[in-house]
This record gives sequence, C-alpha cells and structure tokens, in this order.
Amino acid sequence: MATEKSQKGTKPSATAREINTKKATVSDLERIRQLEMELKKYKELFDNAPIGIVRTTIDGRLMEANHAMAKMLGYDSAEDYIASVQNLASDVYVDSSQRQKLIDLSVKQDHLMNFQNQFRCKDGRIITCKLNLRTARDPDGSVSHFESFVENITEQTKMAESLKDREALYRSIFENTGAGTIIIEEDTTISFANSGFEKLTGYCKEEIEGQMKWPTIVADPSELEMMLNYHYKRRKDQCGAPIEYEFTVLDKNNRKKNVFIRVDLITGTNRSVASLIDITSLREAERSYRESESKLSGILEAFEGIVYICTEDYRISYMNKTLKDLTGGNGTGLLCYEEIYGLRQPCPWCTHDRIFNGESEKVEFQNPKNGRWFYALSTPIFADDNSVTQKQTVIIDIHERKIAEDAIREQERYLKKENVRLRTTIKDRYKFGKIIGKCEPMQKMYELVLRAASTDANVIIYGESGTGKELVAKAIHDMSDRGAHPFVPVNCGAIPQQLVESEFFGYKKGAFTGALADKPGYLDQAEKGSLFLDELGEIQSDMQVKLLRVLGGGGYTPVGSVNVRQPDIRIIAATNRNIRKLLENGQLREDFFYRIHIIPIHLPPLRERKEDIPLLAEYFLKKYRTSERSIPITGKIMDALLAHDWPGNVRELENAIQRLVNIGYLDFLEPSTQPIFTHPTTSDTEAFLYDLPLRQAVMGFEKRYISHWLEKYKWNRIRVANHLKVERKTLYLKMKKLGLQ
Repeated sequence: MATEKSQKGTKPSATAREINTKKATVSDLERIRQLEMELKKYKELFDNAPIGIVRTTIDGRLMEANHAMAKMLGYDSAEDYIASVQNLASDVYVDSSQRQKLIDLSVKQDHLMNFQNQFRCKDGRIITCKLNLRTARDPDGSVSHFESFVENITEQTKMAESLKDREALYRSIFENTGAGTIIIEEDTTISFANSGFEKLTGYCKEEIEGQMKWPTIVADPSELEMMLNYHYKRRKDQCGAPIEYEFTVLDKNNRKKNVFIRVDLITGTNRSVASLIDITSLREAERSYRESESKLSGILEAFEGIVYICTEDYRISYMNKTLKDLTGGNGTGLLCYEEIYGLRQPCPWCTHDRIFNGESEKVEFQNPKNGRWFYALSTPIFADDNSVTQKQTVIIDIHERKIAEDAIREQERYLKKENVRLRTTIKDRYKFGKIIGKCEPMQKMYELVLRAASTDANVIIYGESGTGKELVAKAIHDMSDRGAHPFVPVNCGAIPQQLVESEFFGYKKGAFTGALADKPGYLDQAEKGSLFLDELGEIQSDMQVKLLRVLGGGGYTPVGSVNVRQPDIRIIAATNRNIRKLLENGQLREDFFYRIHIIPIHLPPLRERKEDIPLLAEYFLKKYRTSERSIPITGKIMDALLAHDWPGNVRELENAIQRLVNIGYLDFLEPSTQPIFTHPTTSDTEAFLYDLPLRQAVMGFEKRYISHWLEKYKWNRIRVANHLKVERKTLYLKMKKLGLQ
C-alpha cells in the first residue's frame, strides 16, 4: 500500500512560491476588476438613491453625500453641500448635542439605528428627518466613519400632529365645524346632523334627522354587527364599549369612505353624540407610504444584491442592472423562474402566495444553476385599493457563510463519530484494511482516512501511479455510513470521449442506434454509495460542467430522457497528475476542482517509506505463494528490494514479488539490473520458460514485456499504449488478463 508524504511543516520550494505568486497576482487582478464593477454599480445606486445618504467622520466632517441629501437641505449639489458644511453638529443639527448622543448610542449598539431629528436647511428652514445611522469599523475594530440614510418626514410629522389636534377638537362636538356630527337616540335613530355629516354621507338634513337610522350608512356587515354591539353595551355599561374606532361609510352614491368616529353618551341621558371624520385620504397616504417603505427597505437590506419585481403570474416587470448582467439581457415580461433559475416551474422555495396575501418573507435557498446559497427578501407592493399587485425580491449571496455553517455542523457530527471509529478500527496500525504500512506518513494517512470516513464530504487522493489510491478510496467507503452500499470505481481515462455521458448518466431505450434497453450509468450504480473517479485529470471540460451540476444539486438527465434525477452519492477522486498545472492550462475547471477538493489525502511514494518494504514483501509473498513453490526472501533479495528506487511504487513491488514466486528470481525489469536468483538455476531466463507450456510461456513474456514499459513510464498507461502502438482499451484488457493492475 502507498501514500504520499505529508507536506505539513515543510517550506514551499522556490518554484512553488513563484507559481503561488503568479496565481495570487491573476486572482488579485480579477478581484480588482470585480471590485471596480461593483464600485461603479453602487456608486450609481448611491448617486441616484431617492433618500439622502451621507458618510461622516467621527468629529462631524462630511466625507461624502448624494444629490438627494443636498437637495433635501436646499443645496444646489452634493459638492456645494460638502463645501458649505464644516461641522454637522453646529451647521446642520438644530440641537448640536443630539449628534454626539446618537453617535454614542450607535457605537454602543453596533448595528443600524433608527432616530428622528431636526435639521437646519441652507435657507434656515427646519425640517424633521428620519435617520438610519450605521457605525463602520476598520479591520481592527476601531470606528472608521458613520453612514446615514436620511428621509424627510416633515409632512408626515405635521400630518400626525394635525390628527392629534383634530381629535382634541372633536371632543367638543357642538363646537366642531369641520367634522360630521350627529346625535343618536337609543333606537339608533339620528335626531341631529350637522353640515359636515351631510357632506360626508351625501344625504340632506331632511333625509337624516328623525328619518334615518345610523346602521344605514355602515358598509361592512361585520362592522355593523360590532357597532350595534357597542351601541347597546354603551347604554348598559359605559365602560364596556370603545368611544373611538374606525369603520367604512357607504354614502348616498354608494361610495365607500374610511371614517374615524368618536362616540360617547351625553351625560344623564341614553342619547349619544358622535363625531365622524373622513380619513380616506390619510389611509391612502399611509398605504402609499407603506408601499414606498416596502420597496426602500428591501433595497437597503440587500444593498449588494440583485433586485427584481414580478406580477402575480410570475412575469418579470423590473430587473436591476446586476440581474440583467447575470442573465445576459432584459427579461421583462418573461417568467421569473425560467429566466433567472432555468426552471420549468415555480421555485420550490418560493412563497409567492403569502407575498400576495400581504406578508413579507425571508428565505435561504440554493441556486440550481451554480449550487451557491442565497438569501432572499420578498415584500408585497400595494395598490391604492390596498391590494397586492406585485412582488419585489432582493437577493444576496451568502454562500461563504452557509459553507462555514455546514462545516461547523459537519465538524460536530464528525467529533461524535471519530472517538468510536478510532477505538474500534485502529487496533493493528501496521495494517489498515488491505493497506500495509507502519511508517509515520502512513500513520498520518490512516488518521485522514478515518476522518474522511466519518463525514460525507467529497475526497481527492493524490499519489503517483501504483501507490494504492483505489485501496484508500475503498477503505474510506467501507468505513463510512455508505459502506453497505455500492463502491463503483471508474477509470476516467479508459472511457472513449463519445461515450462519456452515456456511461456516467446512462441512457434510455431508443436514445440512439443500438440502445435496445435502458442502461443505468455509473451514478445510478453508485446510488447511496461511493463513486470513485480514478485519473480525474482525464475528464474533458464539457463533462466537468455536467458533473459540476450534479455536485451542485442540479441533478442529471440520462441520454434520451427528459426526467431529472437527483443522485445520492459521494465522490472520491484520485489523480497522479499535477492538478495546479491542469488548472493553469484550463484542462481542469476551477469550480469543478473546488467541488472535489474538500478533503485532500496525499499518498507517499514507496521510495519515501522504505521501512514498509519488508512488511509489503512478506504480504505479497504470502498472497502469491503456492503449495508447489515456496520462495524464501534471502538477505540478498531484501537488500536489493531496499536499494531499489521503485518508480512504479507498491504496484511494481507486488509485480516483482509475483515474478519472484513464478519464475524463481528477482527482476526489476530495468536494463541495467541483473536478475537475483533465490536458488541455484540456469542464468538464462528463457531456460525457465522452456519448462512451461506454450500459452504460459507467451503470457510470461507478454507480462514481462508490458511490465517493463509500465515501469519505464511510471505506469502512465496512455504513454505506454502510444509507445506500443495499440489502443488504450486494448492495453487495459491485456493488463487485466495478465494481472497487471
């Protein structure tokens, strides 16, 4: 068995540092380009935002402000505003001490704070503003600056104060000249009405006084039942019914109006006096305000994300620039789930119905296109009649946070399992399943195998040819929770390019000429088990994209089928190639690599763990020893085994021991080495073959011949096939027949 020596604790070579520096430079440039694009996008949002946005220093100097902020305070431009204001506390705040109080509170709470304050405009006017203040910090935790989102609420404040004044005025019903006032008898007859009530209902006094009962003007039956209950309860128990509430009036022209009513008994009588105020315009203003607030809150909460608006039938009515860039154009009028996510039906995580019932929803989901995690905030957009007409959704990328959370949960599960696995499996550390070795690198490798077996994360095994990567993969599978299910090894380099998709995904009957029946692919065969991808670097780029979709949770479609399947498999990959070089050359996609490269395991070559050679030699000797042949390993043979460099690693050692058992001498198949005999025999190799039947002699020669070139090319079967001028498949079949695996 074999593994690669742990790189932990060693300094990177000069070449490695150069490569890392180059890759870091390329990565930095790409990151800079991305940051420039992001900066431009948010600069546009900043400049064109409908509310004031300003950044200030701790001591009150303006760092940056947008046009809306300057206009709000009466300045011609943001530049004029910044140049004119030297200190916010003294130049803008009506009460200069308020700024320090707000800053102290914001720094202490360390999250977005909501305040109300009065600001002085350029022309001396005083306005009331709603201020959202956030403390920005440097990496070391110190306060860098403050960011404020400011909205002029002077009119709303005046409206609220006006409403309070009116309520006080309505208490003196008969002195009120602006509201509808009526006196109600015990039997609900209206005995008196003023001109305000005439205007409110559209009826004249002759139609009202002594003729009309007040239930006539109540539009909603449920409200009528409630109000009648109040009417009789008030006369029975004056404390049992509210004196102020709202209801809907139906006037003479069948128009509905929102009304605020104040009603109470006239002292000493069973008659009540009621004052009614038409608040329809106020309610409409509140609904308009809620609509604007809903849009703005979504944008502010996900400032770095993408935004789109859609109708109840899922048709997109608005897309922001970021989303247009991602989808490659303006998808207005298209179905949101098709244009954005490539799905044929509404997204499984979508809360469409609840949004159109007036609720706001937050959800985290995994994008089926790229497998990344996102956070979405969806809010309703209200019309004048208080109905929901559209849905606004803001989305931000939370993939890194989600991966970190998953890693923490995975670590918790792993820690619970590891103790049990360590106690039950590590009893004989010179042998680990079918893996042989007791050197320190092997002990470290055993630990990694145990950790990998206790999780369900993907694994990649690095090692030269012949180091035993498939044995390690099988050990991980056997000890994992998937051990009772299939382990499917796939030699990626042995599959013809035109058959790769059908071999991995399978095909349906009639999918192509010769498809006479359904055939399951490797992913089907490995269901609930492990799929071992040997020679990972041989997978072509187009197939990497399709496997990436599978790894990202998007599933796969068998050839000739329209149904998407979601496999339950674990990927264990292996390679003997330089992955970094493949990434630089573009032969291996970076996103595909990082999906596979979750738990890396490095197997040391045999030349770096020669202390394990006696154990391995003894193991292979027992494996191939027959009753007719009992070959001892002499001191001379052991010295030769320890002195050899083993370019073919454990596989070469196994073949050497197998030859030793079969032909009676040790031969490394190197041109410069001489055979080492275990007992007196002819020095002529062919003399031994002469004693064998023709078929065995031919097979013996073929085995020695192919083994020679395999060792020479370090078990790179593609190069060996090219040298022997045969197809790779022919070479693989011959090796399998001769036991050269």
